[in-house]
Amino acid sequence: MESLQKETQSIRERSPEYIKILGELEHIVGTTEEEEYKYIEKRITDLSQNTEEGEVSHVGRKTHKGFLGSKMKIRRNMMVDPLVIDDTVLYKNLLETLQMFKTTPGWEGRTLREIMPHAVQWTLSKYFGNAVAGDNTEIQNREFYLDHTTSESQAISIKELAGKGFAVCAEKGAAAQNLLAFVGLESTLVASTDCRIPTESNEEAHYFILLHTPRGNIIYDPTNPQLTLDRDNKLISYSPAMYLITEDQARRLISGESITVEHNDIKTNEDGEKTEIRSNRLYAGPKN
Repeated sequence: MESLQKETQSIRERSPEYIKILGELEHIVGTTEEEEYKYIEKRITDLSQNTEEGEVSHVGRKTHKGFLGSKMKIRRNMMVDPLVIDDTVLYKNLLETLQMFKTTPGWEGRTLREIMPHAVQWTLSKYFGNAVAGDNTEIQNREFYLDHTTSESQAISIKELAGKGFAVCAEKGAAAQNLLAFVGLESTLVASTDCRIPTESNEEAHYFILLHTPRGNIIYDPTNPQLTLDRDNKLISYSPAMYLITEDQARRLISGESITVEHNDIKTNEDGEKTEIRSNRLYAGPKN
């Protein structure tokens, strides 16, 4: 596991709600499965009290702040059925991942606040079965949704994608949004049609997250993490892709404009020497 990437090193989230939940997690992580599920159920009940009914998509409601309740649907595109984030196993995976980090050499002495960005990213991989997209990820994802195209737009449980290995931004973005809310962080899920990752690529529809902290706003892309690769471009490890932006950039983003950030992957050679591979990413806000 790699240390926090450059974009996240200086970030210290001190939201009262976040600190409160971190304290609760310190006591619950590593206890019995029964106690963990009891905590998860209570936390979800609390978060669900004021949730809305509706749908987030690239053509309708394009942003959602806070927890996605069982009645808030997410559309990959308008041709297929929407999905809902309704699986308590997702949060159990988070607790297991936090415990794993706490007992991993090099991480034992770190606080949950330091661990949390990585734990959220690793939980997504654990739950969906893929850390990054492969050659066939998009094809398999589309094939899955082709079997879920009904005139009634019946909601798909996120459980149906668990462990399949072909989750993309709609599923990972929505799941990450709920994981962040679960641990007490404030964030907005954004459905955009004009992102370019990297900037040389074509514009595409994409889900990403705008994370709100006392230190500022952070673009968080759960689907496209920072990668550490070997000399043959095989994945060694990955870290959350987070980019601290200014208040002005955040306002521009929410109003539908574009923000360009610098992304750094890492390449290692046979001697273990590391080289940064820099590229730019363009994140666009929701268009009216």
